[in-house]
Amino acid sequence: MKKTAIFEDVISIMSHDSSTIKDRKGCDPDRFREKMTDDMKDDAFLYQVRSYLASFGIIGHISFQNKNASQKSFLLRVTDHQLYVEKANADTGLQAGDQILGLDGSDLDQVASLHKDYFISKTPERHYREWGDLVSQSRRVTLLRQGVEKTIEVAPSREPIQDQIFWKRLDDEILYLRLDNFMDEGAISRVYQECLPMMKEVKFLLVDVRQNGGGTDSLYFPLLHLGLEKDQGYDSLDWDDDGMEILYTERNVDLRLKDFEDWMQQEEISPETIKLLEEMKEELLRHRGKGYVPYQQESEEFFPEVRGGHYPERIFVLSDIYCGSSGDNFVQMMKQFKKVTVVGRPTLGILDYSNCCTVDYGDYRLMFPTSRCLSLDQGKGMTDQGVEPDIEVPWSPDHFERDVDLDKCLELIHRGNVK
Repeated sequence: MKKTAIFEDVISIMSHDSSTIKDRKGCDPDRFREKMTDDMKDDAFLYQVRSYLASFGIIGHISFQNKNASQKSFLLRVTDHQLYVEKANADTGLQAGDQILGLDGSDLDQVASLHKDYFISKTPERHYREWGDLVSQSRRVTLLRQGVEKTIEVAPSREPIQDQIFWKRLDDEILYLRLDNFMDEGAISRVYQECLPMMKEVKFLLVDVRQNGGGTDSLYFPLLHLGLEKDQGYDSLDWDDDGMEILYTERNVDLRLKDFEDWMQQEEISPETIKLLEEMKEELLRHRGKGYVPYQQESEEFFPEVRGGHYPERIFVLSDIYCGSSGDNFVQMMKQFKKVTVVGRPTLGILDYSNCCTVDYGDYRLMFPTSRCLSLDQGKGMTDQGVEPDIEVPWSPDHFERDVDLDKCLELIHRGNVK
C-alpha cells in the first residue's frame, strides 16, 4: 500500500471509526497531505503521520508505528524543564542518570519549538515518548554524565528493555510485587501461584506498577480481590465509574474480532481471559454497525461469588507517569478500597478512549480506540491528569540514588500512618 493511500486511510479512520470523533476533530489534514509523497523516506513519513495524529491530543491509545523500526530500549524522564535518562540498555550508549542537554547542536528549548506539532500532551512530563523518538533520530546527543559534559551517538539496541515481573519478601510482614505489564499472562500467573498463598502470612502488600504499560484487565483481578475487607463483596462498593460507550462501526468490529482471534492463540491464556474475550465478541457481533452503544458493568455483576479475607491488612500501590491503560485502570480501581494507599505520581491517564484495535499496513501499524468514557460528558476526563496518588512523592534526581517511593511506603508502614 502506497504511503499517500495509507495516510488517506488514517484520515478516514480518524474521521469515522475512532471513538474520539465526538470530542476531538484534530487539525486540518491538508497541511500534511501537501508533504506526502509515495517515495518519501520512512522516517519523514512516520513523522508527518504522527504529527497529524498528535493534533488529536490522545496519548498512547492512538499510535502509528513502523513495525521494522529498531528497538529504542531506553526510557526518559521529563521534569522541571529537564530531560533525564530513567533507564537504558547498555548498548544504546545511554546510562540511567544521564541528563540530556541538547540534540544535534540545538538546546532542548530550540528542539521543542521546532517540533512543537509532534508533541501530544499539554503536560511536559508526558512528552517522554516523543523525546525518545527525537533522541533516537539525532546524530549527536549532548549530555551531562556524573558532572561531565559529553556528546555521544545513541545506537539502536539489539533487545527491548525487559519488563520486570517478580515478587520478594522484604521482611516477615511485607511482600513486594512488581508488575511492569498486565500482558505476559504466563509470567504473571506463575508469580501469582507463588505469592498469593502468602497473603495470609503478610500484613502489608506493596504492588509496584510504576512502569506498567497495560495489557488486559483480567490479569489484575486476583489483586483486586485482595482489596476487599473481611467478608466484603463487590456489591457493597460504590464504584466511581460513569461507564463508557463503544463505537460499533462495521470496520471496528471486524478489526477487533481479528485482534481477539490472534489474542486467543496465546499458549498460556487463562480461562478468565478467554471468558472475557468471548463475552466481548458476542457484544461486537450483536452491535455491529450500530454506532455508539452505552456499556456499563454493574457492580452487582462483578464477581458475585467473591468475598474478602482479612489479609493483607494494608496494600500500597506504587504509581508513576509510565503507568497507563490497564495500569491506569488498576490504580483507579484499587484506589476505591479503604485498605489501599496509592503512593508516587499520577498515572499516564489514557482511559478516556480505549478498547483499541489495530490496522496492518504492511510495514506500518495504526492503533486507535473504539470506546469512550461517559465521564467526558461531565468534564471529568483523565487526559493530561491521570489517576492522582493518595500520597504524592515528587520525582527528583534522588530517585537515581535510592527508591524514594518504596522508602516512603516503608516509612508509612513503620509509622502506622496510612489512609
